[in-house]
Amino acid sequence: MQKRKEIGTIPPMDKTTFFSLASAAADAAAEIQLSYLKEGVTYHSKSVRHDRVTQADTESEAAIVERIRRDFPDHNIYGEEEEYRKTRSDYTWIIDPLDGTNNFSKGFPFFAVSIALSVNGNLIGGLVRDPVRNETFSAYRGTGAYCNGESIHCSETVNLQDALLATGFYYDRDSRMEQTLREISCLFRQGIVGIRRTGSAALDLSYIAAGRFDGFWEFRLHPWDFAAGALILSEAGGMAETRELTPLPLDKPSSILASNGYLHSQLHSVLETCPA
Repeated sequence: MQKRKEIGTIPPMDKTTFFSLASAAADAAAEIQLSYLKEGVTYHSKSVRHDRVTQADTESEAAIVERIRRDFPDHNIYGEEEEYRKTRSDYTWIIDPLDGTNNFSKGFPFFAVSIALSVNGNLIGGLVRDPVRNETFSAYRGTGAYCNGESIHCSETVNLQDALLATGFYYDRDSRMEQTLREISCLFRQGIVGIRRTGSAALDLSYIAAGRFDGFWEFRLHPWDFAAGALILSEAGGMAETRELTPLPLDKPSSILASNGYLHSQLHSVLETCPA
């Protein structure tokens, strides 16, 4: 694996510029999504029948990319719906225009816009917009995490028995799904408060940052699913790593284990010792 460069090698984009651009881009995407949600959603399948994409996904990504390229035409873009030409810029925008497409396609109101920015492979900014609840979770490296401008922090839950957790299933329905179900059973046997499966990893991570969840795990996510949420969580005092406790990659799919920090080792231990 290529070693990441240090952020200090080039001047990072300032906080104000990032939030102004990311917020405007998220506004444009949210407007598209709410319009389709009101008028009706149509979709088609990608890899498998339950891997859906809607017109709102593609239009939202186009609106976000247009807004970024207006100010920074040389920046790289890593998005879910389209492949973009690689540039020589040290900056990369990591975009999930509509995280929770299956929810959206059924009219279930739990989905989000996720926009992150990395420089030389290091996340520096993240924004997750929930159009339905009008909540914006955001963070810029070293300056804390926020929801609608108010500072947020992870919970102080220290015992796994007091935890409310979240998980997710990837689009395959084979051994990883079966193992996730076994892990759910193992965690319930620990006497935890509960487990939720919301369908939006970006919001799951943001909810840990806001103290609403205490932990989250999934076998496979793409960087656009977790990049913004992982930075927001980190700035709120939490942790997000792979299930092997290594840094999350920003260029390929990965497993994820996230928590408020206090529960990280406990959650990891249960998952690792759960029978396969």
